[in-house]
Amino acid sequence: MTPQIERVAIMGAGPGGVAGAAVLARRGLDVHLFNRRPERIAAIKEAGGVDIEGDLGEEFVSFTCVTTNVEEALAGRQLVMCFTPANGQRLMAELAAPHITPGMVFVLASGSAGSLEVAGVFAASGLDVRDDVLLGETLTLPQSARMTGPARLRITLASKVRLAAFPACNNERLYAALADVISYRPSPNVLDTGINNVNFIIHPGPMLLNYAAVERAEGHLSLMNEGMTEGVLRCMDALDAEKMQLSRQLGLEPIGIDDLYRELGSGPHIYRAKGEPFGLRDRIWQRYIHEDASYGTVMLSSLGRQLGVPMPVSDAINTLLSIVEQTDFYVRGRTVESLGLSHMNAAQMSRYVYDGEPVRATA
Repeated sequence: MTPQIERVAIMGAGPGGVAGAAVLARRGLDVHLFNRRPERIAAIKEAGGVDIEGDLGEEFVSFTCVTTNVEEALAGRQLVMCFTPANGQRLMAELAAPHITPGMVFVLASGSAGSLEVAGVFAASGLDVRDDVLLGETLTLPQSARMTGPARLRITLASKVRLAAFPACNNERLYAALADVISYRPSPNVLDTGINNVNFIIHPGPMLLNYAAVERAEGHLSLMNEGMTEGVLRCMDALDAEKMQLSRQLGLEPIGIDDLYRELGSGPHIYRAKGEPFGLRDRIWQRYIHEDASYGTVMLSSLGRQLGVPMPVSDAINTLLSIVEQTDFYVRGRTVESLGLSHMNAAQMSRYVYDGEPVRATA
């Protein structure tokens, strides 16, 4: 019988991480919040928690511990949830590895197939993800949030999020462990949760095609709607079609971005309908490009090359964004090499993400 999760560590105090900590603490769980930079959590630490508003109402939620000390953060925890952007997942795994004890659950929210990289970090520390630690990832955040003050945030609850373990033979164990922690829907494996992240479709291509508008507005743009013209949507849909062909090659059920948004409790109206559904024009986050190209479209292109699936739209987005941003996203991005898949065909990848057994390179 899987013990009920009562003690949780949240790694990463961005809006998603703080919201995750608040949701779980509000349910009565013992929550530690960790962040490397003290300035990010100074106000939360001083207050002992956060004020929340939004879908859960308005109230103050306290945390047991708010710290920059990773050993303190992970001490006695049953579950560790990493809410950092994809480019911080490896570092968080390296910080956590010395403090992971047998039986712990470690979840990336969201994963972007990062659990494959984390598994390599854990293996280098002598941890076996098939037995010692239960490793998994979600497709997207269990809830979205916006910081409205140094220790205040507005929370929007998502619908059920796709969840998978690595290896996938541990899926049922992971679902049992997280049954009372997050609202999830089963996913076949971490390649499914990885390549179906909607941000990879909704951000890099539209950002590229709106680059001049973003520069003229000094970064202020409502990407949803202002940026989603008919031509931009055609590019986005072409990229989505490439991603679905990649899913088919991997033996996964293809799902388009419109259906993914419906699955997440929203819908395609937020980018296909004219108007301003969010009522705001934000400064565009660099993450829309630097995370979602490096760890999204670059990964899609890399998998496509490995598996013989043409990805011309994804390739073009990566190449042109590398030029305009003066950053080689292929060099810094998530690829089959960093995921440990570089010598595998589609069948071998599917088998590896199911059983976690290393696949030997063939001549």
